[in-house]
Amino acid sequence: MKIRLSHAKLLITLSGVITLFSMTHSTFAMDLATTVEDAILHNPEFREQLKIHQGVKSDLKGAKGSWYPKIDLSAGIGLEETDRRGFAETSLTRTEASLRLTENIFEGYATVNEISRQKARLDAAGYSAQATANKIALDMVTAYIDLAKQQDLMKLAIKSKSTHERILDQIQQRTEAGIGNQVEVDQAKARLALSNSNLVATRNNYMDARTRFQRVLGRMPETQLLKPTMQFQFPETLDEAINIALTEHPTLRSANADIAEARAQHATAAQPYYPRIDLELQKTLDNNLNGFEGKNHNLQAMLRLRYNLYNGGKDVAARDTTASGIQQATEIRNNSRRQTIENLTYAWAAQEYLNEQMVYIDQHIQLTYDTLQGYRKQFSLGRRSLLDLLNTENEYISAQLTQIETEADLNTAQYRTLNAMGKLLEALNININYATVDTDYSQE
Repeated sequence: MKIRLSHAKLLITLSGVITLFSMTHSTFAMDLATTVEDAILHNPEFREQLKIHQGVKSDLKGAKGSWYPKIDLSAGIGLEETDRRGFAETSLTRTEASLRLTENIFEGYATVNEISRQKARLDAAGYSAQATANKIALDMVTAYIDLAKQQDLMKLAIKSKSTHERILDQIQQRTEAGIGNQVEVDQAKARLALSNSNLVATRNNYMDARTRFQRVLGRMPETQLLKPTMQFQFPETLDEAINIALTEHPTLRSANADIAEARAQHATAAQPYYPRIDLELQKTLDNNLNGFEGKNHNLQAMLRLRYNLYNGGKDVAARDTTASGIQQATEIRNNSRRQTIENLTYAWAAQEYLNEQMVYIDQHIQLTYDTLQGYRKQFSLGRRSLLDLLNTENEYISAQLTQIETEADLNTAQYRTLNAMGKLLEALNININYATVDTDYSQE
């Protein structure tokens, strides 16, 4: 049994040393901004949004095509048999060829409105791509901070294990010298066993954080992560932050662009209320038509008006449908506004309270460290019990753990605040210019 325990202890120690070595002796280190940009550019969801944007750009190009004339060429050849009263039955090889140019003069402003609709769709797709980039950025930031936190907790767990090994060694030496007793040895061993257990649990959490990191980035981190530094100047009040979010958040701008698209579609639905006027130029080159042998050529230059007078109420119904679409898009935007305000309020409150909490945590760590230094000296002089020393060591480690976790929570809250304001990519100095937007829809 002793051999197995020693072997297990050796494995834990070697594993901890190897982990610590890999975490502290990296040739290169990953920084947050570069990692986030890499995650965005290689994320399938963002690339999908870019393809959607490209597709809508083609739709816009197609809508503009209505400004240009339409040219149709047709031709045909075949057998035509004719049997008419008073004429002999004929069987001729009929040939047809025609070239028609149609230029629309007026179609109820349909082309103008359709181009406006496609422009709004294109801008909505651009803002949607930006919103997706912000979401991916926040996921990457969260995974990055969590993994950096787990790295620090791993170092702390290894340090705690080393501390308890040192205390156990010290107690065993005291016992061998006749100063200590077996109870103190057992007590130190128990604390060391707990420290080993915490190290194993920390290592498990670290591997979970690596897996989450890989899911967002697409690959495992190869090096040590540099701690992010926050340099963004936040607004003075929550109300100022909300105003920024309502005007600049890409999700809301995308929703406003959707409203503009719905309005343009509603205007397009009025097309059947107007006549359609086309200029048509047509040249036909036919032969052997209707039983008469020989050529039959024709040239037409016509201005044609077409006006539907009744369509069973379908046009009115279609326009009513598009009017409902405007209201639907508006309510979706309103719901997005509420969610944005809610998310920003949560993040803002967390940031404020965690900032305040960090002040007391720093005080606690400093005072606990001073107490621990005194207890270590007093224990060496025999003025403090082993239990006092172990409890103070654990309190100091617990304070450090709280500091690491709270600092990570504070950083996450800060970046969540930036994301809710629509300023996350700007704060990281990341420019996503792959889906450009032509119109500002902040005031829709």
